[in-house]
Amino acid sequence: MLLASVSEANFYQYAATVFGTTLCCYSTNRIAMTIKTRNNRLLYVAVLSCLLGNSLLAQTLPAPLRYVDPRIGTGGHGHTYPGASLPFGFLQVSPDTDDRDWDWSSGYHYSDNSIMGFSHTHLSGTGISDLADILIMPYTGRIRLAAGSKHRPEDDGYRSTFSHSTEVAVPGYYAVTLDKHNIRAELTTAEQLAHHRYTFPATDSARLIIDLQHGLDRHRSWLTERVLDAEIRLVDSVTLRGYRISSGWANVQQVYFELRLSQPIQSIGIATDDVYRDGSTFGRGRNLKTVLSFSTRADKPLEVRLALSAVPETVRPLWPAVDANFDELRRQAAAQWQQALSTVAIQAPDSVRTIFYTALYHSLLTPNRIWDEQGQLSYTTLSQWDVYRAAFALHTLFRPELTDALLRTLWSDYRKNGYLPVWKLWQDEVNCMIGTPSVPIVAEALLKGQGSLADSLYEAVYSSLTIDNPVAPWSMFDRYGYIPNDLGERFTVSKTLEMSYANGCAAMLARARGDVARDSFYSRRARYYSNLFDPVSGFFRGKDSRGNWVSGFDPTITDEKDFVEATPWQYLFHAQHDVAGMVALHGGPEAFGKKLDALFSAGSGKIDAHILDITGLIGQYAHGNEPSHHVAFLYNYIGQAWKTQARVQEICRQFYTARPDGLCGNEDCGQMSAWYIFASLGFYPVHPASGLYDICTPMVASARLVLGNGKTLDIECRNYSPEKRYIAAVYLNGKRLQHPRLRHDEIMAGGALTFELSAIPVEDAFEN
Repeated sequence: MLLASVSEANFYQYAATVFGTTLCCYSTNRIAMTIKTRNNRLLYVAVLSCLLGNSLLAQTLPAPLRYVDPRIGTGGHGHTYPGASLPFGFLQVSPDTDDRDWDWSSGYHYSDNSIMGFSHTHLSGTGISDLADILIMPYTGRIRLAAGSKHRPEDDGYRSTFSHSTEVAVPGYYAVTLDKHNIRAELTTAEQLAHHRYTFPATDSARLIIDLQHGLDRHRSWLTERVLDAEIRLVDSVTLRGYRISSGWANVQQVYFELRLSQPIQSIGIATDDVYRDGSTFGRGRNLKTVLSFSTRADKPLEVRLALSAVPETVRPLWPAVDANFDELRRQAAAQWQQALSTVAIQAPDSVRTIFYTALYHSLLTPNRIWDEQGQLSYTTLSQWDVYRAAFALHTLFRPELTDALLRTLWSDYRKNGYLPVWKLWQDEVNCMIGTPSVPIVAEALLKGQGSLADSLYEAVYSSLTIDNPVAPWSMFDRYGYIPNDLGERFTVSKTLEMSYANGCAAMLARARGDVARDSFYSRRARYYSNLFDPVSGFFRGKDSRGNWVSGFDPTITDEKDFVEATPWQYLFHAQHDVAGMVALHGGPEAFGKKLDALFSAGSGKIDAHILDITGLIGQYAHGNEPSHHVAFLYNYIGQAWKTQARVQEICRQFYTARPDGLCGNEDCGQMSAWYIFASLGFYPVHPASGLYDICTPMVASARLVLGNGKTLDIECRNYSPEKRYIAAVYLNGKRLQHPRLRHDEIMAGGALTFELSAIPVEDAFEN
């Protein structure tokens, strides 16, 4: 039966007999009235999607949109959100289900069955919470000022239960039914504009609460988001304006907003410190909430358009030039996503396509556009310690214009802070994680011939590697040749390794520019990682300022004095800029291979339960956190490429699924997804600044990559089947590869990359 032929009379029968389910989000009268008043096929889809969640709506979308499921990663420890955003968009309008724990860093977790409201800024896959600005929640009945307990959502708060079967989450659009008050909520977005559409039942007590006190991560005493100041005022019968200034992970975060309604407010009240003043039209304070009241009809949704800016209207016009209705905005958002996702077209089983295109979607959620105090566009949510490993490399293939914009942002922040940024959130440097992770990003871009400001950034690299910053004590590094663990520093081994790696990247950049002096300087420091290698234990270990090894060493214990978010096993291979040097430290290729094997077979040992990032374990390999991401590819360097192929396939199949818990660890602003994208296509950047990509067995039968220079690379797997996990041979434009790696310029030249697959290991697949 065609959708358009579903009539008012047989709708319930059709739904029950064809779909085997019951309608749970719309009343009979609302469906009948909606069908009568809006003769629109998309409306039927929207109504039926309440029955089937994403599945029906996805069938109406073109590829690759239909394969994206934003709910992947919202369970487990993925920390993603399901709401509406644009590629690299400023806004992320999404539901919040809790505000008090690590697994709610995005504001939403799939395990919950109630929603406290919809806010407008969210982080994708981070391990710390922040943002969730300007919460809006529709409800009915008496005035309510608190969300209430998620464990008892039927109580007095405005929080509402919901069913995942009523959720629709596709790129640029989110919808859900709020069971408690029988309200259908829909969200979409444009640049700096969120559009909400709420279909209430017919009532004289429809409410909207606007909560400026709401935020995330309230459970941490050291990082409790505090509202420093907030204000809201009624401008006219359909317009409110205000701001909120808060302090959380970002030290100071400012948001300015204007809210416009599709129908006049019937009444308004403002609560300061939960003291409600009916009829008040202005409020200011740290705990500020506004309740708007309306009379509603079942056939006329209440629409809310909220414009948001990081700077006052006096600096940048607050209201964007958008004059489109909800459905048009949704179509425009879908079109932007369609274009962004179409850089890669794959042929693969549907389960792989869902995982792949959702990963590609996640990789495009950050960094986020933002406008600074001078009204200039820059980027935020720069999770450099995560993304320098692969996510940034993905952009260098497909989006050189973004690469250039990011470099300009890094330069601007360098001029402000005196060193290249470490972790930029909103317009603030939060100095999260360790080392100088922007240096590998700058070196990679410039060595690949991308980006502008090359001379300025080259000098910024030098300054950032020689002037102490809060997470990279360079003077100590130079004095001792490592970071001692008895001089007040934490994560000393991890810092030494990360700082050595940054110098390795800088050395390549200096060498390419013919700067012999700096090449020598950086290259010497790049080997400092070896100063913490203990040949007796065979691990990197903490050492004090007198050169003594720490006592009581156990490679399965995470001692935060020496290691960050990892055990010694998981940082054992973290000198990817000097694989030959690592191999030599271990006693040669055979011994190195045995140590790699031991990593994947080691017992879990005494991994501390409070180190939440150590997830996705195969032995002591931890795919849920970034220091492990390159390790499976190191077999390629010792003549055991078939082991890389087997391990990468195992990781892809075990730790990436099409379920809400389909990510084994924090998505981390695109890095976890970028790993899968590269691995699925058959190559991965172990050392991105080198411009080399290590070969692995693709997860796809074929792919076409539309590269950033306009050329295309066609990937084909001959005799493809999921059982064939090994490579017999690889050909680039008809010429067999003699080594298991590709150069960046070879990929960017386009052409054909052909894999011959095998069901068994082929030791001589590469003639090296």
